[in-house]
Amino acid sequence: MRFKKAETQFEYFSLMQIRATVFMCEQNVDPLLEIDDEDKTCDQFVVYDNDEIIGTCRVLKHESDWHIGRVAVLKEHRKKHCGSFMLSEVEKIARESGVKKLELGAQVAAMPFYENNGYRGYGDIYLDADIDHMMMEKRL
Repeated sequence: MRFKKAETQFEYFSLMQIRATVFMCEQNVDPLLEIDDEDKTCDQFVVYDNDEIIGTCRVLKHESDWHIGRVAVLKEHRKKHCGSFMLSEVEKIARESGVKKLELGAQVAAMPFYENNGYRGYGDIYLDADIDHMMMEKRL
């Protein structure tokens, strides 16, 4: 697997296709909620398996902490550690940049995945796109 910042039209198109497949088709998220203004200002990343883009995430950078979002992996590539690989690669970049904390809004059903990657939940469960979420963080 290879992780990189999206730079080409092909990579942006592919990551939006993955997000549409995972969030809009599989989870019935409204497209008006899935694609937002933060897509214009965040860093978008993709994961390649050979020449195929199979996963994506985005990072909103704040001074000493970053927010990871829109973590998505194509169904046929799940359970192959692609998501953990993405988180690990974001952590490497964050550490090199002096970031002290990573945070994300996890779907409650996905919390065990994030816990296995060192994140801990905090606060109350909240609805985002009609799906239960909880904030999670990892100190670096």
